[in-house]
Amino acid sequence: MLNRKTIIKLAVVLAIPVILWNIPAPSGLEVDTWHLVAVYIGLLAGLVIRPMSEPVITLIIIGFGIMFMEPATLLIGYSDSMAWFLATVTIVCTAFVKTGLGRRMAYILLGRSGNSTLGLGYLMMLTDLIFSPATGSNTSRTTIIYPIFRNIAEGVDSYPDKNPRKLGGYLTMLSYVVSQSTSALFLTGMATNAITASLALEMLDIQLTWGTWFMASVVPAGLVLLAGPFVVYKLYKPELTELTDVKIQAKENLKKMGKVTSAEKKLFVIFIFAVLAWMFGPKITFLALGTQNVGFVFLALVLITGILNWDDVIGAKAAWNIFVWYGAFYGVATGLANAGFYTWLADLLKKILDLSSVNGLVVTYVLVLASLAVRYFFVSNSAFVASFFPVIFAIAMGTQADLMVLTLLLAFFASYGSWLTHYGNGAGLIAFASNYVSQKEFWKIGTIMVGVALIIFTVVGLPYWKLIGLW
Repeated sequence: MLNRKTIIKLAVVLAIPVILWNIPAPSGLEVDTWHLVAVYIGLLAGLVIRPMSEPVITLIIIGFGIMFMEPATLLIGYSDSMAWFLATVTIVCTAFVKTGLGRRMAYILLGRSGNSTLGLGYLMMLTDLIFSPATGSNTSRTTIIYPIFRNIAEGVDSYPDKNPRKLGGYLTMLSYVVSQSTSALFLTGMATNAITASLALEMLDIQLTWGTWFMASVVPAGLVLLAGPFVVYKLYKPELTELTDVKIQAKENLKKMGKVTSAEKKLFVIFIFAVLAWMFGPKITFLALGTQNVGFVFLALVLITGILNWDDVIGAKAAWNIFVWYGAFYGVATGLANAGFYTWLADLLKKILDLSSVNGLVVTYVLVLASLAVRYFFVSNSAFVASFFPVIFAIAMGTQADLMVLTLLLAFFASYGSWLTHYGNGAGLIAFASNYVSQKEFWKIGTIMVGVALIIFTVVGLPYWKLIGLW
């Protein structure tokens, strides 16, 4: 039974696409494209206002929209490999729970960590940092690291529906913050970074080698990385702050688990295979071992060995929740890209922003802030950089902005900008799907972290780049 508050929220969400649908299409946009924009804004409003859970409101909007649009247009996202990958790796995570390997690894890590929750946060940061130079997908890293630390939370009786703020909420939010921080630190930390470097070389004749990237990032991005666990701790402080007693309990629980089972051994071997494949798979040219492909192989091996069965697969509610709402969201976003909406939006921005006579540093920050403002329209980092950065670069070339400074800021904030939403990057989707942290808190903490990064890069980054001669 719907209550009054839910009915009002649902009415607002459904009214938004209806109103936009009936407004004449802006100049330069086809009517069909504008209708797709209306559906997209409706989906976005549903995620923000949230009258019902994400998959439910998504199915409602798509259900009404499909009466007026081609089904293939709205459902194309469900055939996308990224939507399936997110579902697949979420299903695989249940294997760590079922076999007990996740708890065993968590107890071992917990026994070797410091005596504070903040120290545990820095242990997560260090773990991600070790993987980041060689793992070109932060989604893959989150797939590897987050389940282990989630098991630590569950080991102290912190679950999404029971004591989430005790520990799980902090570790969940931190996993996304850390993931995007390490992505910015290395050129190889995230696949999107290579696109940025390629566009900078092609359009601006600026070469961002691995060494140049790291030299520019090591101080400001390093400070953002170090600040992450502390800032999130202060913003979303866990109820459990001391781990001394917990570590004692963890050691006792590890003893109670007894010897490593056959299922645990099988899963650990498959897990190591997946880690190596995510790190080095793309270099094996005769096999298609991209990020998504490895996820599917991981699930296939877990099923073949009998670690999981079909009941486990269909019982992974978090996986199917994320598949339903993300698949629709990604599909509509893809449709907008194919219809030229993002090009139109970028051209509109180019006309509005006449910055030819404005101070170069002001121009730089206007363009960086503009790139952050449009992030709410993108559900893919790569799509954002590939479609929006060329326009930013084109605008910048006619201004007094220092192109190296602008390129570096855009390169790093391509990663940090993902914090603004939970759907800006696959790593966020995996963490958010656990339901430890509400969307409101996810967006709030992420936005504050973007502000922290902006301050660090302004106060420390720019002078540091000046000192080492980058501008």
